[in-house]
Order: sequence, then C-alpha cells, then structure tokens
Amino acid sequence: MKIFRGCFVLIFILFLSSIPALADDKSLERQPALPQEHVRKLKRIASFIAAELQRRPVKSVTVEDFTDFYKRPSATGTRMAREFSRQLAALGDKNFRVLPDGGDVIVTGVVVPFRGGGKLKLDIKVVSADGSKIITSYSGIVLKKIKTVKK
Repeated sequence: MKIFRGCFVLIFILFLSSIPALADDKSLERQPALPQEHVRKLKRIASFIAAELQRRPVKSVTVEDFTDFYKRPSATGTRMAREFSRQLAALGDKNFRVLPDGGDVIVTGVVVPFRGGGKLKLDIKVVSADGSKIITSYSGIVLKKIKTVKK
C-alpha cells in the first residue's frame, strides 16, 4: 500500500510540475493576432533584410523570438518574430531558407513599448551564426492600433 501511495504522489508531483509548461505553450496560441499595421511593417522590414541577405552567400536563416529591453521573452515579441519569420521565408524561398535552428545567420530582435502606449520601438539585428559579424540591422518605430471614440 505504501508503494502504491508513493507512486501516486510521484505521478501527481510530475503532473503538477508539467502544468506551467503546458500553459506556456497554449498561451501563445490564445494570443490575439497582430494588427495589420504590424504585419505590413514587418513585411517591409523583411523585404529590406531579404534584399541584404541575397547579396551575401547565405543559405539559411534562423529567427529567434524577439525580447524586451531586459532580454526577456515577451508574448508580443514572440508573435512578431513568428510573423517576421513567415514574411522572410516567403521572400527568400529561392535564395535562402528559414530554419528553426542552425542557420548561417541569426535574426534577433528587441521590442520596447513607449511610455504613452501608442508606439513600439523595434530593433532587429542579423548576425553571423558565430556572432562575429553584424550583417545588417533595422531600427524603427511601429505604431500600435489606437482605438478612437465616436462622437
């Protein structure tokens, strides 16, 4: 009986420890889609970076999740990185491939909200896989969608 109780407690503890990991995976799926302004801006940035990558002997690209100012992952940064990865893959289908891991170059990004809440600062850097060279970078502002009040 003690063995059965010990096994039950062990399984219960393992189950409880896996709940936060399951919640993190599903929380990204429940996040709302990016506003169209963000998608358009990311498409323009991806076309700029794809043009730079096509001039170089790059065969594969890895896009990491964008972080906040303190290098912590954020939901907005993760969604923006996924959309940026999709846009970059669509633009570089013949010249380079976007891989989840192990690319020739790595795209990193930082998303920082302004205090007023109406804008996001977006910094994107493309570095070689060994980190020795910055290939290209982008820094700009993305406007958040502001709700207007009808009179």
